[in-house]
Amino acid sequence: MNMTTTDEMRAKLAYSRDRLKAAQHAKEQAERLSASAHEMGGGIPGFGGSGNQRAAGQVRGAHDRAYRAHQEADERIQKWSHRVRSLERRIAEAERVHFTRDDLTGAEFIHDGISWRQVRKINAKTVSVETGYSWVDRVPFEKIRSVRPEVKR
Repeated sequence: MNMTTTDEMRAKLAYSRDRLKAAQHAKEQAERLSASAHEMGGGIPGFGGSGNQRAAGQVRGAHDRAYRAHQEADERIQKWSHRVRSLERRIAEAERVHFTRDDLTGAEFIHDGISWRQVRKINAKTVSVETGYSWVDRVPFEKIRSVRPEVKR
């Protein structure tokens, strides 16, 4: 990826982080609505008279508003958290070092994102690595995260 694309992703990441903060703030407000509705409902002795029924309706309305606010805030938090994680992964992938065959010449070990593997042969687009068994695995250049050069003995 070119630098402009990375810059665009960084701008989107900053925007997404701001939206996530706003969603978290909305969740805090929903918590306050819930606390207010709970306090409001604490003073109702029963549903005998018309005044109590009206008050009960107000309490139910307050709980409903709090519930909807919680749902909306949770959805927004989930959406923006996912976007932030996705953009962070995409930026990391765009900025990581991409190895070529020339970079791998003379390498004794490569890291494939999981573990260090001993190089057996460098092919055109892959590296054959030892497995500890009778076969070798092939790791594409795109999957290589780090290289250890040959150790002089």
